[in-house]
Amino acid sequence: MKTIRILALHLAYGGVEKAICSMANLFVQRYPVEIISVYDMPNSPAYPLDEHVKVRYLLKDRPNQKEWHAALRGLRPISFLRESIRAVKVLVGKKLAVRRTIRSIHDGILITTRHEDNLVLSLLGDPKVWKIAQVHEDHCFDLRYLDGFRHGYSGLDVVVMLTPGLAEEVRQWIPAGAKTRVVSVPNFLEHFPEPFPLEEKEKRIVAVGRLSWEKGFDRLLDCFALTREKHPDWSLHIVGDGPEQEKLEHKIAELGLEGAAVLTGRLSPAGVEEEMKRASLYAMTSLSEGFPFVLLEALSCGLPCLAYDVRVGPAAVIRPGLDGILVPDGDREAYAARLMELMEDDARRLEMAREAQLHAREYSREKVAGIWETVLEP
Repeated sequence: MKTIRILALHLAYGGVEKAICSMANLFVQRYPVEIISVYDMPNSPAYPLDEHVKVRYLLKDRPNQKEWHAALRGLRPISFLRESIRAVKVLVGKKLAVRRTIRSIHDGILITTRHEDNLVLSLLGDPKVWKIAQVHEDHCFDLRYLDGFRHGYSGLDVVVMLTPGLAEEVRQWIPAGAKTRVVSVPNFLEHFPEPFPLEEKEKRIVAVGRLSWEKGFDRLLDCFALTREKHPDWSLHIVGDGPEQEKLEHKIAELGLEGAAVLTGRLSPAGVEEEMKRASLYAMTSLSEGFPFVLLEALSCGLPCLAYDVRVGPAAVIRPGLDGILVPDGDREAYAARLMELMEDDARRLEMAREAQLHAREYSREKVAGIWETVLEP
């Protein structure tokens, strides 16, 4: 039986990492599965893995962005030099480890999950290996991606995109006559909450994600601030950690949102689910998304979802008017107005919450498994 190997950067918290663990749990029902993770991050794997899934780590050292930034901010030249040298060693070690690993595999199925690794798989992958590449983010017509699609993906057997629209775009860039097939396979949910009373949700908005600039949590705080005069009894909980935490803490203070807007820090998957079950609305203000796993989780917890209509991502999940609302990207006043509409209409929120839970079932493991079957076999 073919072994499926999935190459991951790491298995800590994150949407891509959750998708990788979910895939492994799905595939191991029929195939031997091994996850090859470049880095062994603390508390990894962060998401449940079937006991039959093997995990192998390639490097002992880990990325040192926090240490590097701390040395830079602290104006410590010796520490900065030391951390800079270490950062280069980690980066070079990662690239060499990925190339060695791909070259060493001569049978079965190999799935890469990052654009840079997809290029290596296409170039160095053994012809006897069934080579599948995933792109988890929106390429957004970045020249780096387009050049890769044009010139670097022809050695792949299958390219997996998260939405039909993204798949169609990538097909236009793959050279005519290339053997590479481009397909769309969405993320899926392995777990659905046990039934709970939707009528007992609190006046709370929740958002979940890494505290990094592309998630746009500063934009969310601006929008939430506009609702405070009319709705001082509502709160906002932002779940996650990351490099923007200090900046967001300052912004909360500047906007006078202390006590109303809360940065909870990173929570376990069970903790995230509990936050979602208690909240009444889910808010997303990302600058860019692929296929947001977190929106599926929010729907499953009965949360109407409000999101900026960025190029892809939210529109692939949210059904406007049924289980959420899409707002023109960057229109802060419109976003706040839509938030307040939902805050003020208990009956509409409850109806949308029920629709959200029904819609989430479309992304069950069973429904997506059939799509993967057509991808895993030549």
